[in-house]
This record gives sequence, C-alpha cells and structure tokens, in this order.
Amino acid sequence: MAIMSKKRSGTDLEAEAEKPIKKQVLEGGSALDSILLPNKAHSADDEDFRIVTGTYERILYGINAHWNTKESTPKLRLEPIFIVPAHTGCIRTVNIGGQFLASGSTDEVIRLYDVKKRKEYGSLGGQHQGDITDIQFYGKYMLSASDDKTICIWRKNDWEYLKTLKGHKGRVNSVAIHPSGKIALSVSTDKTVIVWNLMTARKASMNKLHQEGLNVLWNKNGDKYAIMFDRQIKIYNVADAEVATSISHRSRFLCMRYYISTKTTNKEYIISGHEDKTIRIWDASTGDLVTEFIGHKLRVKTITLIESTPPHQQDPVSILISVSSDGVIKCWDIEEALKTPKEKDMLLGEYNTKSRVTCCAAHIGFAKKSEESSLTLPQKASASKQQEEQEESTKEKKKKHAYKKK
Repeated sequence: MAIMSKKRSGTDLEAEAEKPIKKQVLEGGSALDSILLPNKAHSADDEDFRIVTGTYERILYGINAHWNTKESTPKLRLEPIFIVPAHTGCIRTVNIGGQFLASGSTDEVIRLYDVKKRKEYGSLGGQHQGDITDIQFYGKYMLSASDDKTICIWRKNDWEYLKTLKGHKGRVNSVAIHPSGKIALSVSTDKTVIVWNLMTARKASMNKLHQEGLNVLWNKNGDKYAIMFDRQIKIYNVADAEVATSISHRSRFLCMRYYISTKTTNKEYIISGHEDKTIRIWDASTGDLVTEFIGHKLRVKTITLIESTPPHQQDPVSILISVSSDGVIKCWDIEEALKTPKEKDMLLGEYNTKSRVTCCAAHIGFAKKSEESSLTLPQKASASKQQEEQEESTKEKKKKHAYKKK
C-alpha cells in the first residue's frame, strides 16, 4: 500500500497530520515478560502458533498451541502464556501485522506489542474521538476505524500518524484492504460502503446498502468482496458492484471468514459463526450451505483461520479457531469438517479462558517461521552437501580459467 500520488507525495500526507501523535513508548521491563505465567515461561518461544483474544474484562489473553506428537492423530495442546491488562475499557478489536500486535478499545486508545520480542511497545492516541472498532494491517501500514466516523492511517516503522479518512456519517464497523493494497472498503451504521483510494488517501466512491453492514472482507483474488449483515451475507462483484451471491439464515451472523480449500474441492467458501451456537460453511459461488456443526454452548462470537504443520508431516493443516462468548476456544480441522462434520475427527483442541471474549487473532510461532528450523535433518544434510559441491565446482572453474591464461 503506497500512500502517495503524482500530485501529492507521501511527505505531503505526513505534513497534513492534523494533530501531533500522542505516542507513549514504555521504558523498562516488558509487560509481557512480567505477566508470563511462571510455569509456562520456558515454552514462550517454541509455540507452533499463538492465539490472542480480547475481552470485556479489558484483558489480552495469550494462548500457545503445540502439536501433540504422542497421539496417532495429531491434536493440539492449548495452554495460557500471558494475561495482559491492556486497556481501561472493553477491548473491541485485536489484529497482528508482522511482529506487531495491536488492540483497540472503548478507551479510544490503540495498544501496541512486539510479539516476537514479547515487549510492550506503547500506545497510539489522540486521533480518534471514539471507540476503536477495527484494526487492519497491510505491509508497512495500519488502518484503524472508530465510532467517530473516521479511519486513520498509521506508518508501522515509526508509528507516525499519516492521514484521517472522512466520509461516513456514522460509526465505522469494519475495514478491509484489497490484496493489492491500493484500495480499501469500509462499512458503517450509515448503511453505506465506501471505496477508498489508498494511493491518494481519498474517497473513490460510495454505494448505499439496504441495511447496516457489520463486516466486510475481500476474497483472495480481490475480484469479489463480502458484506455481512444481521441475517445475511452478500457477495459483490468488484467490476460492477452487483450482488453475485446471497447467503441468508434466520440465526444472526456474528462473524465470517473467507476460506479456499486447496486439498479437496479447490473451492472458495464463507465460514460464519452464529447466535445459535452453530458454525456454518457456505459455498461462496452458489450460496449453498455445505455443512454446519454446533461448536459451542453459547453463541460463536469470533473466528479466525491459520495454517500450521504438525511435526513429521509435510502438508499444513488448515485450522479454524472459534471462540464463544463464554471464552471457550476451539480449534477445528476445516478439511475434516468439509468431509464429515464429526466432532471427534474435526476438533483438534480446546481451552476455556473463563472470560467474555470479544475478538481474536492468531499468528504462527516465530521460531517456526525460520526456514532453517523447518528443515529436517536429512534436508539440512542434503542442502549442506549441495553447497559444498557448488563451491568445489566454482574452485575447479577458476583453476581452469587461470591455466588457460598462462
């Protein structure tokens, strides 16, 4: 996402910052270190992936997920790693971009954490005059939406405030950045969807909706986008902004995610969480219900997706993380759900935070991201041997070249 144009450079936008950023970089010991649970501290860096939830109780809850290799079928062991009293108000949104975790709250402040270094980074405030409702990352930038009808653009490398996007007449419920990073969509209580040109940081167009949009998402290819309403999801074509697919259910939609099955059907799906405790998977091209299963004892408040590879396996597992309003986290094998929705086959692991969860995010463990750590011993030996052979070949060529000169 490049915040610039031919007429207006990135420096012009920075100069337009209406207020100086109120950035509080905390010094001293790390809050995440100080609140690490003592008996789990040793495992802080070897998680396969980590789930972070925000709660009504103003707490960020960190859960480490480890593949249990002792069982014949890979299952997940979930254990708490940190509990952070992050805000003075209810946490409305949490997201992860690179090594940074950002949370937004009713206290109008965005809190920042470096999840790689397990360090509290500081806070961003002063730009929004209302609850922080959504946070989205793209490359070097972060977008934050608010009750104050605006969206703010921030630069990640120094957390400088760049620009405020104004155009809605009500609370901004959700923001989605196009896969290209050039445009973004936002939905609001004013029953409109706005297309933002992120190259110029200006409003490109506005379309009226039949009701309030609660959530908006782009599909992977960026040729369609989905808007979630109270009891309906509509999928639109980008080319003409017309409805391509419509999904409806009598139980309220509370959350949704796009998913592409690359292992079995190679189709695009919408996964939704509902008021009636049920998770449903829909065919995004037809709107047909593919499968459904009751995953929780209370409503499914939030969901997210992640891929993780169990030890001694080559292919990653596509994992759906669902959290109910009573704080129960469950991890599901999505491909198994598409084959046969039996809980014993689908459920990979669960944990009860015993808190009222409002939002969640997940990231792969940073130790697992290293290419070196992903190699098996035979692969390492093979790579080392190939390197030695290449070096030996280069030496021989140099000797021949020197001999010809003589």
